[in-house]
This record gives sequence, structure tokens and C-alpha cells, in this order.
Amino acid sequence: MSTSSTGSHTPPRSHASGAVGPLAGVSGLSAAAAYAEGGGCDLAIMIVEARYERVHAALMLAVTASALGQAVLLFGMGAGVTAFCEQWDGLEQPERDAARQEAGVAGLETLRTALTDLEDVTLMVCDSGLKAMSVSEQALLAGVAVVGLPTFLDQAGAARLAVF
Repeated sequence: MSTSSTGSHTPPRSHASGAVGPLAGVSGLSAAAAYAEGGGCDLAIMIVEARYERVHAALMLAVTASALGQAVLLFGMGAGVTAFCEQWDGLEQPERDAARQEAGVAGLETLRTALTDLEDVTLMVCDSGLKAMSVSEQALLAGVAVVGLPTFLDQAGAARLAVF
């Protein structure tokens, strides 16, 4: 593990290449990032709530980390799976997004679009979270992998973890 002059730690990367297991057959950025050669994850973010401020903060952190060259894994669990759906139907307080954009801050859709365009970003949701929230796999964004918690933990490895 390397340490920067600011004292932050960068975990070592160690993941096998080649899609096998729960992500086999998943196309797009999720599978590519999860199993990229020398893959691994620097920052794992769990979104467990559907409150606007929590989702916005999680997406801001993910975009910023990815823009700085860090491999990011976002995982939706429980109500947090709604952040990975095409529509924002399950989001609490969605009206706050307009005020954020008027203040010159990127809105949710802008952030989510950036995440799907950036390299080294993996999007996953918990299979039990989809069931608990009555969300179908068809409602998810393209490229979002539906996995169990063990797969998330395996992919996150020794990465820093943030929970929103």
C-alpha cells in the first residue's frame, strides 16, 4: 500500500481478468471495469438510501474520484437501488435538483451521465435490494450488474468504503 504526502492510502490492485461468475454476460462499463486487467477498486461507494442529498453526494464523490484516475465501484442496496434506475421515480425530494442546478452545481442526471462515460467506474445493485424495493432489472440503467452482497465485497476488496 502506498502513502501519499497527505497521508492518504492507495490500496493495491489485485483482480483476475476475464468475466466469470455473476458478471458473466454483463456488457458495458460494469463488466469491463470490474474485470479489467490490473482491475480492482480504489473507492467503493454504497448507496443505501433514496434521499436526494445522499444520492447527489455519492454521485459527486464518484465522479470526482473517477476524474482523478481512481477506479470506483458504486453499489445500490435497499432503497439505494433507485439511484441506478433509468427513471428517478423512487428518489425522495427530487425537486431539490432544480435548485442545485440553478446554483451552478451539476444535477443528478449530469452526474450519472458522466459516470457512465468515465472509465474505471463499475455500477452494481444488490439482487435482494431489487426484490425488496419491487424494482425490475428492466428498470435499471444499461450496464448495471445485478449481484449479491458477496460479489460487491469481493470486488471492493481493500478499497476505501463510503456509505450514503
